[in-house]
Amino acid sequence: MANPILKIKRGSGAPVSLQVGEIAFDTTNKSFFIGTASGVLAIGGEHLFALKSYVDSAVDTEETVRIAADDAIISDLNAEIARATAAEGDLASDISAEESARIAAVSAEASARASADTTLDGKISTEKGRIDAILSAADADKDTFAEIVALINSVDTTNDSAFAGYVLSNDAALASEVTNRTNADTALGGRIDTVETAATALTSRVTTAESDIVSLGSDITAEETARIAAVSAEASSRASADTTLQNNIDAEATARSTADTSLSNRITSLETVGVSSRLTDLEADVADHETRIAALESGIDGGTY
Repeated sequence: MANPILKIKRGSGAPVSLQVGEIAFDTTNKSFFIGTASGVLAIGGEHLFALKSYVDSAVDTEETVRIAADDAIISDLNAEIARATAAEGDLASDISAEESARIAAVSAEASARASADTTLDGKISTEKGRIDAILSAADADKDTFAEIVALINSVDTTNDSAFAGYVLSNDAALASEVTNRTNADTALGGRIDTVETAATALTSRVTTAESDIVSLGSDITAEETARIAAVSAEASSRASADTTLQNNIDAEATARSTADTSLSNRITSLETVGVSSRLTDLEADVADHETRIAALESGIDGGTY
């Protein structure tokens, strides 16, 4: 009788189901599987090692992508902070320059007005002296205001005309100055309103940027948490699979040890009986095995799945 070639069940890809203890071989992925009470279990081959390598590679790739994304986000945040800081500095400089210019303008205007008032006071004092001189030279009986005015009008019409002209000229100059100051105040108010509007807009942009930064920080934290959870779950899954595989290996080793012990006991039992009895039993066993082998030779191939 030729020695038969024993072939276990085989196919491409993982088998869908196996009987308890039945072994199958995945010819595509070069992996072994065994049937258990809870289903098909992978016990060895390139499939398990490739899976672990794939998971390790995926984790490393994800870590690299996360680090690059975090670096890009930090760079964007730093750029936005630098831009906002520069804009705030420019606005503060503009406001300070405008304030200095307004203070200088107000100071110059106050100085000009004080100078004009001093000049006006001098001219009024001069006219008052001239009027006092006129009154001093008048007749003693001119004691009423109407008489004094009539006397002044009669003796100094030239000075009256000059004084009236000066008053009219001064009134016109004062009115012009009031108009100029009003226009300048209106223009200054407009410029200040423009600066305040720009400051308000910048404040709104800074507030929006700060809100975006806070939101972005939350997204980064959530993404980091999700990545850590995913890596932890994958590590836990791998550890569980390794534990299951080790338990199956231990169970197989125990089963093999038990079978070896049983075989050793049988051999010992055979060694204790007589040679004739042992030979007779052996011949019977051989005949029985030949019968069983002959019955199995037609079905020794495990087939495909």
